[in-house]
Amino acid sequence: MLKTKLLVVIVLTYMLIVFGGYVASSESGMGCGPEWPLCNGAVIPELQGDTLIEFAHRVIGLVLFLLFSQIVLQIYKKKRYQHLKTITLYSYLLLLFQIIAGAVVVILDLPALVVTLHLMLAMIFSGLLLYLYHHTNNTLFNEKKFIHLRLLLLILLITIGLGAYIKHTSIGLACSWLDCHDTFMPASLVEWIQTIHRVFALISFVYLIFVTFIYRNRSILIALVLFVIQVAVGIITILTNIDMFWSVLHLAFATAVYYFVLDTWLQPRK
Repeated sequence: MLKTKLLVVIVLTYMLIVFGGYVASSESGMGCGPEWPLCNGAVIPELQGDTLIEFAHRVIGLVLFLLFSQIVLQIYKKKRYQHLKTITLYSYLLLLFQIIAGAVVVILDLPALVVTLHLMLAMIFSGLLLYLYHHTNNTLFNEKKFIHLRLLLLILLITIGLGAYIKHTSIGLACSWLDCHDTFMPASLVEWIQTIHRVFALISFVYLIFVTFIYRNRSILIALVLFVIQVAVGIITILTNIDMFWSVLHLAFATAVYYFVLDTWLQPRK
């Protein structure tokens, strides 16, 4: 029962991350105005346009918070989950900090760095949720998987973080899909940021291929397939001048890749 609840929260977290990308791409982040937790001065505002999109994002977040709060209580009430209490506490504190970051994002009118931090916290929270999901029965890590998978996850986080910063500073078209205005060497700061993002994406891809050959795990194989699709979607996103549909899909696949690599790392020792 606990694993089922955790799986629901994991899915909700993924939905919240992707829907957050939709909120950003549709420029609906200020749909509730610079107010939090109220939305345009009301608990339930007039639900239309940008307000509906932003308010729906907040409602999903509230449902996630309530469900995870119930999970925390269940873990702390039962002795059989004694081994999960520390990670559960960290997860809950991180979720509270994530909520505060979300409020700061709105109050400060969507600063790019804070919005990026908001996403990174959600990614880390996802990792803790997956840990809880895989270790409800007091199982252990497969220690042989630590080094490469942890490094790959770090590179993926940096890649996603840079992508988020690029998105929220509106510099995604600083370069074309292959080069930077007929040259492979960037000539400005924004072109350098875009190029560094792509370099990390390339490193992630090559390293993911290497890790896939090492572990040959179903989750890591799925991650590799999703990464290939994600690269194609990223190219289409540039070619369509960052069309909203492809931009959100780009984030959805990137997040899914991260989830499946996490799943590979956190699976119990056999």
